[in-house]
Amino acid sequence: MQRKQFDKLFLPFNQSGKQIWVVTKVKDLPQEIVQIATNLASLDFIRYIRICDESITASSENYPNRPKVPVTRMHHPTAIGIELLYSKRYKTIDFSEINSPTRGNGSKMVEAVLDKLPDAWYPIVLMDWSGGFGEKMMKKHPRIELI
Repeated sequence: MQRKQFDKLFLPFNQSGKQIWVVTKVKDLPQEIVQIATNLASLDFIRYIRICDESITASSENYPNRPKVPVTRMHHPTAIGIELLYSKRYKTIDFSEINSPTRGNGSKMVEAVLDKLPDAWYPIVLMDWSGGFGEKMMKKHPRIELI
């Protein structure tokens, strides 16, 4: 999908108070990445989304001195966020970081990522630092693979 198309698709979210940024050097995005971004933006607690050429970060908060960088750091006391690394070439979505001080929002973010994700794309977890959330997530969604 070309920049003009996804900018138009993100416009209603940006006008409603959410902020979806795509870094300037990204000129096209796979439809699947655009779908993930809109799914995450549809969650009521997600306010900020940043899309780079190999990652998506989404959060309820931005870093104070970096207004276009969503907070996804694990164990953050207030931010609800997720960082995904993706590969267009290998069609992988790596759950890199998930944080939610509010019970249930982590699962909602995972479900938003997996919703309408074609079978040709592979959701993976490279390292699970969560103390059990990753394992629980993989049981609930058998398609997610631990590598």
